[in-house]
Amino acid sequence: MPTNGVSEWVFPVLDSIYNQGCKNTDFEVVLTDNGNNEKFKQDIKLYIKKYQNLQYFETSALPFLNEIESYKRANGELIKFVNHRTKFLPGALELLIRYAKNNIYKKPITYFSNGGLKLEDKEKYFSTFDEFVSNLSYWSSWSTGMTIWKEDFEKLPKDMSGFNELFPHTDVLFSEKYRCNYVINDTVIFDEIPQGKKPKGAYDLFYAFGVEYPSIILKLYRNGCISVKTYQKVTQDNLFFVAELYFKYFIKKEYCSYDLSGLNDMYCVFYRKHDLKNALIKVIGNKLKRKIKM
Repeated sequence: MPTNGVSEWVFPVLDSIYNQGCKNTDFEVVLTDNGNNEKFKQDIKLYIKKYQNLQYFETSALPFLNEIESYKRANGELIKFVNHRTKFLPGALELLIRYAKNNIYKKPITYFSNGGLKLEDKEKYFSTFDEFVSNLSYWSSWSTGMTIWKEDFEKLPKDMSGFNELFPHTDVLFSEKYRCNYVINDTVIFDEIPQGKKPKGAYDLFYAFGVEYPSIILKLYRNGCISVKTYQKVTQDNLFFVAELYFKYFIKKEYCSYDLSGLNDMYCVFYRKHDLKNALIKVIGNKLKRKIKM
């Protein structure tokens, strides 16, 4: 669990983990902190005294690379990313422990999409990387679903400076391209704490999702790792996600701590202005249809 030290989020998440009733010998929690909240640092050092399987480290790693720092310090067979704002639902930790034990030998490449894909079968298997990327779609940009076996993580280069600074988790997830066993588990295991007025991020949101993320998908296609059909599907799905962000922050004007100034810089790289406009029209239309049905 990487964090920048927001006490209102981290401690409820930790409580939700330790209140699951699982044996502490079956799991560990690794917390890496790149923030400067001195009160949090004092409080967490008191908290970890209660649990021998809770490790806390301070780091200067950049925001998203802090996630990689937490992976490096993990000792478990299966490494599961936990967002510092997502509480465990009852039974979630037991599910993860059981999944790790049941798959310890096959070690499939795994992603927990937390109900986001709305799959009828909560666990879906794929025999190729192309199928995995296609079905996961733009959710591969979402760090909270990230999962990797320690054995696979240790294959990665020690120097990860070449990983995407905004989406290092996506680079890690896509590091194993030639396996024959991929899994998307869509079981709902997390409950997100409302953001409120706490700053969630300060990066350039539209540059991140309008340029940086699709560039990762393009690289996969150029290297022959995915088909043109998958490339087109994922980038098109991602366009609708970008339209959702536009609707949320420019039309509804919800609170936002992100940098929104990069919208115009996004155009004519992967998406044109009228592409976003057309996607936005469909997004609004779908929202109206759902509202009428209600």
